[in-house]
Amino acid sequence: MYALWLVCGLSIAQAQQTPIRGRVTDENGAPLPGATITIKNTRISVTADAQGAFSIDPGNHAQPILVITSVGYGSIEVAATPGGTVPVVLQSVTKSLNDVVVVGYGSQRKRDVTGAISSVKSEDIAKRPITQAQGALQGTTPGVVVTQTSGQPGGNPFSVRIRGYNSITGGNDPLYVIDGFIGGNIESLSPEDIDDIEILKDASATAIYGSRASNGVVLITTKKGRPGKARVTFSTWFQNNQVPKELKLMNAYQFAKTVNLQDSMNGSGASFNQTYLDSLQLHPAGTDWQRSLQRKPWVQNYQVGVSGATDQVNYLFSLSYLDQPGLILNQWYKRTTFRSNVGVKVNKKLDLQFNVYGEIPQSHNNSYPGDLLDPFAQAFQWDPISPIKDAGGNWIPSAPYASIQYNPIAQATNQAVDGNSVSVAATGILTWHILKSLTFTSNNTYSLGYNYNQSVFGPNTGNGFIGTDYAQVYSARGRSYQNSNFLTWHQVFGGHSLTVTALYEQANGLSMSTTSKSTNLSTYALGYYNLGLGATQTTSSTYSADALQSYMGRINYAFKDRYMLDATLRDDGSSHLVKKYSLFPSFGAAWNISREAFMQGSVFSDLKIRGGYGVTGNQAVPAYATIPQINVGGIENASAYFYDGTTPTRYTPLGGPVSTNLQWEDDAQADAGLDAGFLHGRLNFTADAYHKKITHLLYQLQAPYYNSGQTYAVNLGSMMNEGLEFGLGGTPVKTRDFSWNGFFTISFNRNKLLNLGGLDNVAVNGIGSPETGLSLLKVGNPMGEFYGYKFLGTWKTTEAQQAAAYGNKPGDSHYQDVNNDGKIDANDLVPIGNGLPKYSFGFSNTLTYKDFDLYFMLQGTHGNQIYSETIAYTWGGVGDQRNPTTVDALNMWTSTNQTNNPTFSKTSSNYINSSRWVYDGSYIKLRNISLTYHIPQSVTGRWKMSSLEVYVSGQNLFCITKFPGYDPEVQNVTGPSTGTAFTAGLENGIIPVPKSYTFGLRAAF
Repeated sequence: MYALWLVCGLSIAQAQQTPIRGRVTDENGAPLPGATITIKNTRISVTADAQGAFSIDPGNHAQPILVITSVGYGSIEVAATPGGTVPVVLQSVTKSLNDVVVVGYGSQRKRDVTGAISSVKSEDIAKRPITQAQGALQGTTPGVVVTQTSGQPGGNPFSVRIRGYNSITGGNDPLYVIDGFIGGNIESLSPEDIDDIEILKDASATAIYGSRASNGVVLITTKKGRPGKARVTFSTWFQNNQVPKELKLMNAYQFAKTVNLQDSMNGSGASFNQTYLDSLQLHPAGTDWQRSLQRKPWVQNYQVGVSGATDQVNYLFSLSYLDQPGLILNQWYKRTTFRSNVGVKVNKKLDLQFNVYGEIPQSHNNSYPGDLLDPFAQAFQWDPISPIKDAGGNWIPSAPYASIQYNPIAQATNQAVDGNSVSVAATGILTWHILKSLTFTSNNTYSLGYNYNQSVFGPNTGNGFIGTDYAQVYSARGRSYQNSNFLTWHQVFGGHSLTVTALYEQANGLSMSTTSKSTNLSTYALGYYNLGLGATQTTSSTYSADALQSYMGRINYAFKDRYMLDATLRDDGSSHLVKKYSLFPSFGAAWNISREAFMQGSVFSDLKIRGGYGVTGNQAVPAYATIPQINVGGIENASAYFYDGTTPTRYTPLGGPVSTNLQWEDDAQADAGLDAGFLHGRLNFTADAYHKKITHLLYQLQAPYYNSGQTYAVNLGSMMNEGLEFGLGGTPVKTRDFSWNGFFTISFNRNKLLNLGGLDNVAVNGIGSPETGLSLLKVGNPMGEFYGYKFLGTWKTTEAQQAAAYGNKPGDSHYQDVNNDGKIDANDLVPIGNGLPKYSFGFSNTLTYKDFDLYFMLQGTHGNQIYSETIAYTWGGVGDQRNPTTVDALNMWTSTNQTNNPTFSKTSSNYINSSRWVYDGSYIKLRNISLTYHIPQSVTGRWKMSSLEVYVSGQNLFCITKFPGYDPEVQNVTGPSTGTAFTAGLENGIIPVPKSYTFGLRAAF
């Protein structure tokens, strides 16, 4: 009996494993990789490989029916026989306007959308080894400018701007909505978990999010399980990073000769005698501080997931890990993320969705702000004469030449700034199909966050050298809750389609923090673990809570798929403001011309014109901004009150004034667009023109000194953005073995400050520690203006008489006398450049030949300038830099070589706020190039794998630019103005975006 059972079992197993093989192609015979083949009425499913080939086990079905689908093609059903071969040909269908897009609180066919919306799909994200989700938007979306502002590991190095800057001091980042959670933390997302991204750009699309939508909205939907058997995926990549470019600096011999020249021109004795110069000439290299600080680290990324679906349940579980060392010594970032998405169809009336995700990042010294005190900035300021350590192996703390700051290698090696945090968010979505045409949805998200950051600046750091050494611990936690409830009624009658949505939404949040600091510890052997060892301990804490309540109504109407109208009205109430509630309306219309009878047989497979208008808000008003506050003073800020003459005590002075009528910024935007498809959807074109006027601009106004002298938030003035954006993409070439898919996008934006409430020519902010007033707010000009003296080069020998009138001589710096009053002073300060690009573009391509894919992307900006304090400091004579280190100093002005590089001179001025340091910031980068090989299914099938891909790629392999610094893309500032419009284009010692070489694999079982 046992033997008979075994034989029968083996026979059944053999029968079940007899596969059906086939190949899926289009009407031209070209393979359709990724096509889905499913045994009808079962969970058995596979995908076609790069050649369109598939092999599927029919199980115990004697006469299975195969259902074959592929995006952009009509699905078919084919009868098959176990062990047989099935050729499958799918017919292409017009697809671009039939795609379903998420629009917020629902979805629509793209054909029915009246607003400006762009999409990025998971297959596009997978083509690049990115560590942050924002990187998926770079160069792929019209109207969206994404720059990586720093090459430091982890954190949030991306600046995302949708249709320009919309605020002076308010936020300019878009609103991120993750699976319906408004304000979700995009940094917590693993790029591998993203299914698609929808970018809402115009007000008719974004007004449903009201007071938080003026900077655009990014809707992110994460992956869910697909029908079929359980699918296990694994992906990994390894990446070698390196600084893409080094500044050309002098070697030790060149530097010594230059210092001697400087001494001579300044009338002092030579610093280096001839004997020493001769010895340097034999061994001229000296200390290369740039290369001593840098390293070429290997980055590792791993992701594993399990997903699947039955008729009642779909599920996806994923776990990812990123290990990202930095480009300089003693710097790294590590991140673990996990996700669980489970959907349950309880019955015909009730659906449930449960999403839980978490992030556990850790970091070490990855928060350098970009300043002359940063080790990376000091590396190009330190002289090549000085060694890193003395003969006894001790750090050289300071040098007699070039920079007066601390040894950058010692600083990077011995400081510790450690970040540890945990964030978790859980979303529950209930969908109740009350009637066939009426649905109720309740989306509830609760999130928790915890940060614990520790830092120590002890001996062998700059703080320790000057006696301000300390250790500090910062602890913070917060939570937020969002409840969105909306009814959706959808009815089709005759040629009419009507959808009505009504929403009630509430959200609240709370955060608190504690900071403990200890100075001059008796020993730093314990680092930051025993703050009680300090001579002085101080503690501070914060608390903040807020709430938002909203109501929204939306109507979408369509007639015969030709004419579309929609209207939205949202009412937001915030605890931040005195006037709690504000209305945000919008409306849009579209005409699908291609559906008209007179368009039949035309070259257009799709043609739609659309337009809309709406008002959105920017609620970048901090909690309690309208409530007078009390400050706290004491010994930690050297302003204690000595009550008895000797003992310092706390005191609580009144804070500065507040605005009692503070309100949100309002962004009124009009948009007109066109969507067109050609060659049955193989080519698609989109164009948009927009005009935005932002009023009630948030501005930090300084109060008179008799009233505290502090700044406070007020509404004043207005600004404008207008622009054009275009996108052209599709598959222009497709044959049996070869296809070319490409997409080109270009966006133009013009910004202008229209009004500043009576203010004008306001010099604001600075970058680095000692500089101020580098940016200008000027009515009639765009944001991002640089402010300084116009550098005209050097005075030439033929201009000796003119130079003498200004107290100069040939070889000195020559600046423009704007008002012709015979002197160079503050009255000659003018706009000298602008950091906003005139246009940005991206061009991505995928070339497929049999089992190989070649993908590359070019991305860049044009028309923007960069103010580079990095270059200024390599010339010396500014700030804390005594001598030049740049090799260009070997080409200074002489009477026989009259260059525009000023010579050393006591009569010459070297202004830091000068157009001398302003450069063309335009660039074109090879953002990514990758070659992927799809292992044929005939091979992977033997390994019990459904797919396997291996690839090699490179990122930022070349950059075409006139900018002489490290990287034209990076920009940053210190202080509260980071990321605001008027700091665009300013840079000082920022770690550049690395050049990378990557290899990896993606496998599915």
